[in-house]
Amino acid sequence: MDSSRRTLLAIVICVAIWIVYSTWIMPPPPAESTAPQQQIADERDDEGKKTVKEEDAAPANAADVVTSRLENELVALDVTNVDGMIKSAELRSPQFLDGEGKGLDFLDLQGQATLAVAFDSERTDFKLPRNATWQVLEPRDDKRAWNLKYAGEGVEIISSLMLLDDYEGRFTVKVTNRSDRPQEHRLIVRSRLGEGAEKSQYNVHRGLCATPEDVEDFDLDDVEEAAERIRGAISWIGLDTKYFLWSVIPSEAGQLCEITTTEDHSALVANLYGKTLTLGPGETRGYEFGLYFGTKELERLRDHSVVGGVNLEGAIDWGWFGGLSSALGKLMLRLLRWFHDLTGIWGVAILLLTVVVKGVTLPLTLKQMNSMKRMKEIQPEIESLKTKYADDRTRQAQEMQALFARSGVNPLAGCLPMVVQLPIWIALYAMLATAVELFRVPFLWLPDLTQQDPYFILPLGIGGLMFLQTKLQPTPTGDNQQAKMMMWMMPLIFTVMMLFLPSGLGVYIFANIMLSLVQTVIQTRPGKAAAVAKK
Repeated sequence: MDSSRRTLLAIVICVAIWIVYSTWIMPPPPAESTAPQQQIADERDDEGKKTVKEEDAAPANAADVVTSRLENELVALDVTNVDGMIKSAELRSPQFLDGEGKGLDFLDLQGQATLAVAFDSERTDFKLPRNATWQVLEPRDDKRAWNLKYAGEGVEIISSLMLLDDYEGRFTVKVTNRSDRPQEHRLIVRSRLGEGAEKSQYNVHRGLCATPEDVEDFDLDDVEEAAERIRGAISWIGLDTKYFLWSVIPSEAGQLCEITTTEDHSALVANLYGKTLTLGPGETRGYEFGLYFGTKELERLRDHSVVGGVNLEGAIDWGWFGGLSSALGKLMLRLLRWFHDLTGIWGVAILLLTVVVKGVTLPLTLKQMNSMKRMKEIQPEIESLKTKYADDRTRQAQEMQALFARSGVNPLAGCLPMVVQLPIWIALYAMLATAVELFRVPFLWLPDLTQQDPYFILPLGIGGLMFLQTKLQPTPTGDNQQAKMMMWMMPLIFTVMMLFLPSGLGVYIFANIMLSLVQTVIQTRPGKAAAVAKK
């Protein structure tokens, strides 16, 4: 395989990567809706039909609305007694505070609320109106607990939220049959995550449905027309962004996970359905759920303790290669953290990680460069064979194989190193793209390593370095027009790809290309390159 074809293969791989990740591009902002601010998705039965009519919604009286705040050292929850329990989750770590000391609210609900109790109207004998106002139970001044009660015709429901340490909470629901006959019900726990006023092509919001076998994810485009449902033993449900996760973990596996959206598409909605149960007169059924609302840090996701035996790591997308990408990504994340502990600067830690990855893959890149040089040396003979046996493809292939054998050249040697390195690149990409440690962290002129370079210095620099590297690399003597085209196309493609990607990833790619450029200069020096090739 000659150099131009290898370059073309590299372009195809890069474009394929770009196409796959272009699914991150967010849809345009929805048109303004005249719907009420406190709006939720309609309840639906298993066939997707609406089962809650508009007249079932009970308007909230402003005088009856009660709010409070639950706090620990990492998060502050603003809670309410209408249409859900939680209105905001403000992260209190210094990393997430703005200049005025206000923490980041990653839920971004814009007046809506999450953690709402609902019931499947097709399988429930009593009614719980939407937007219902719940009674706040004493004590109201507890900074870690929020207890509500709803008393309807023939039913009493008590829901309790307990804020624990870190980003964890416990949510319980007790349903009591206050009628004189058996009653059937099916509990739904509804969660919401706002799409946000500023749409981002990079920070996609997803709904997650986890079973013991897999984690399915859906974004707004997937559920804009119709809800997505996963049936079976549901381990947990979640709503997430690149760096933050909201999750509900039932102590007893759920029966159905539904991901949908509000009518104005301002928020994603995740509904967790329980079993259909029948309560006798005076009988009570309790439900318990673990909650997670915070950063997608490996240790915190793995050590979630409210419900045992549940691992939330599936909320992190490690890329295409599954377990291999996960293992490589975790290893590189540990290295990145270790370098940060040494230097105290995340940008420098990325540079040191680049050196380590480059060192590990150096034997492969040396082999690739040597193969390219040897292919260039025998290129005149290849062209001669193509001309001599232009009318006999079989003989041409045989003679080329004989030439490769005499010259000690493996035509695939230039491509195999690239294929072997691909899982490393994908895992590194995923790691840098999901490492919350880089969130809002500045470096040099970059205000945030998880955001694009505001001045486009990195993308332009990457394009320039790639052009220089392509010009210095060994190229075949034939088809100069194609070689020139490739020399311009590769840098241009990478520049466009990097324009809106996280600058932390740009720092890595810039440093990697700089090291590759140094390697190319050393390896292609007259005399030196020949000596390396003989070895």
